[in-house]
Amino acid sequence: MRSTAKIFLVVVLGVFLFAGSAFAGNITIYDNRGYTGSGQGGEDAETEPGMIATQVWDLEGFFLNGTNLSMVGGWDFINGAAGYTYKSGDIFIDTTGDAWYGKDGTPPLNYGYEYAIDVNWTGGTYSVYTLDSTSILEQVSETYNQIESNPYRLTSTSQAAIASGSFLYTSGLSDLDTGFVGGTHYSVSGFDLSFLNGSAFTAHFTIQCGNDNLIGAVPEPATMLLLGTGLIGLAGYGRRKFVKR
Repeated sequence: MRSTAKIFLVVVLGVFLFAGSAFAGNITIYDNRGYTGSGQGGEDAETEPGMIATQVWDLEGFFLNGTNLSMVGGWDFINGAAGYTYKSGDIFIDTTGDAWYGKDGTPPLNYGYEYAIDVNWTGGTYSVYTLDSTSILEQVSETYNQIESNPYRLTSTSQAAIASGSFLYTSGLSDLDTGFVGGTHYSVSGFDLSFLNGSAFTAHFTIQCGNDNLIGAVPEPATMLLLGTGLIGLAGYGRRKFVKR
């Protein structure tokens, strides 16, 4: 499991690298098991080991703007990939630091996640549920040992929803719009995380086949404040350097 310091470093780098794009607040954690399909590093232009490495399967980034969680990908969150029946899964939230991504062995029933954002992809709405012993989480449909890609979605729970809302879907985004490579991108935004009351968290999302997955993390607010001034300076330096070109 990654330490808080390493998560913090990744978040800092993500904020800096994407400060110039339309999507600010990149909280993506770059997994270390991914297959780099086109020579790019990090989460962009890569899928999981042994999977098809093309833009239509690429999940690229988690973003947080205030309490608004967003996702960007070459994957079409609503329509999926042409010719395939695989669907988008749900979003899982860990607040205790024990998310199971990247671990071998047998995971707990909730994979270490305390909340599930159950997304109605065709209806444009979502509901948030607390995970407990009654919650049934579905694994990805492929037979590969997709350690980081699980879980796929919340199948059922006896709990009542603690929050709900609607999300915005945007298609036809360019590399310039998003800061990612690949030519064609999609985004979904508007998942309100105010139910977390500012707590640190790790987020997870995948698609039905587990071809790719997204992991994002936000450390404790007090930790983020430590380098606030430094981040502003780095972003300013990056902009000046870009303008000189």
